[in-house]
Amino acid sequence: MDKLNNQGIWITADGVAELRPVPLAPVGPHDLLIETKACGVCAWDAKLYHGQSAPGDFPYVIGHEGVGIVREVGSLVRGFKVGDKVFCSSGGNEMMVQYFVQDASCAAKIPDDTEDYGAMVLEPTVCVVNLLEKAGIRPGDHVALVGAGYMGLITLQGLVRGSWAGRISTFEIQPERLELARRLSPEHTYDPYSQEGEAYIRQLEAQGGVDVVIEFAATDSGFALANRLIRKTGGVLVLGSWHRDQVTFDGSLWHLSGVTVLNLSPMSNRHYTDLIPRTAALAERGIYTPGDYLTHTACFDDLEGVNRVLDISGTKEDGYIKGAILF
Repeated sequence: MDKLNNQGIWITADGVAELRPVPLAPVGPHDLLIETKACGVCAWDAKLYHGQSAPGDFPYVIGHEGVGIVREVGSLVRGFKVGDKVFCSSGGNEMMVQYFVQDASCAAKIPDDTEDYGAMVLEPTVCVVNLLEKAGIRPGDHVALVGAGYMGLITLQGLVRGSWAGRISTFEIQPERLELARRLSPEHTYDPYSQEGEAYIRQLEAQGGVDVVIEFAATDSGFALANRLIRKTGGVLVLGSWHRDQVTFDGSLWHLSGVTVLNLSPMSNRHYTDLIPRTAALAERGIYTPGDYLTHTACFDDLEGVNRVLDISGTKEDGYIKGAILF
């Protein structure tokens, strides 16, 4: 390994990604040195690509959904060895590089026979596991999902394959994503603007609403639909995603109906890193298969491809659901 020539993806201007050297930090006693094999493209990366929600002025390195192979282990680290294949969650936003140093508490092992590293981008899945653990879904609850993009579909996997939900209703306006949701949960999956969808929503309203609504659209219309769906006496509304834009909503219904509103970002859990190996175990069981929705990839040294994936991650063109940069 050439530590002096560690190449990474830098955002150097609005909509411009370049390959430049990245200084490699020393490996501390609690750290792992990881050779990157894949790094997922997050919705935040799509913003960073255009200088929005950035850590500072251009240039800067991006990436926080790393997957790779352990090449060095800190002196106090237990449970990892050189050659282990791992994914990372939390711990930094400079993983779209050939090598990076990560606190071992923010990594978990994946199967030794892993070859499709893009399919093992599990950082977003840890967010979903945290959400479903904290949402307080009780046995038999009716859960409604608003928005079936990438995070919504991963959440739907967890609801269908590994939760206590008794009934699941899903709402999505994009036909391709609606079809993917129906493959997981054929019943009660609708375009809310269709005649069938509106009739079903009115039926739920007449029945008093659903127990838990998980909102992923993070739009005015998404919150309006969530308010229509939520049970009017003590329902639970989960804010599953926020797209770093300003959204307005009327909180009167929440207050007057006693709705519990949960903002379940990773920062909501002091013990978030405990969920990283637990998520790996759930993925190994097949509860979560995020690789099903990986639609766009590029090799890190193909700058035309990298810029295309980063651009489409924001525009959502060409059937985009999830992207990854491969190393």
